Amino acid sequence: MHRTGCILVICLMSFSVSAQQMSPENAAMFARYPAGAIFHGKPATPDVTDPDAHMFRTRIRAGAAQGVVFAAHYSVAVWGCGASCISFAVIDAITGRVHFFPASISQVNEAGERLTYRKNSRAIHVIGSLNEENSADRWYLWDGHEFKLISEKPARLLDDQGNESRP
Repeated sequence: MHRTGCILVICLMSFSVSAQQMSPENAAMFARYPAGAIFHGKPATPDVTDPDAHMFRTRIRAGAAQGVVFAAHYSVAVWGCGASCISFAVIDAITGRVHFFPASISQVNEAGERLTYRKNSRAIHVIGSLNEENSADRWYLWDGHEFKLISEKPARLLDDQGNESRP
């Protein structure tokens, strides 16, 4: 098979696996907070004049270039901040304004994706420790200005063999 064809098959397989693994509870949470009409216009250039945005301008511009992936008109830029740590920002495709998530997210033994979101939902799912403290499974609601915590429960933990363990 041609190399491009192999890559496409792998990408499609990854998409179908992740789509099948979404629990009904998670699907319901995303559906509970619809985002409205999806923006299809030309995205605004990210505003990186703020010192924090300027520091991460390369990652922010790369995230914005991926197009709208969250809450109807936002792009998401994600970057590493350590071995098991990420930080992220959302970029408004209409205004170019950059909004940072207020903490880094790290995972050591937590089960599940660290960060999940949908184009048609204002909900965002975060699993892990925030600023390396208090491991949890959290849901936030994006209101266009800030991330508001709407649900928090203990994260499922896995041992070194991938079996569920108790904290």
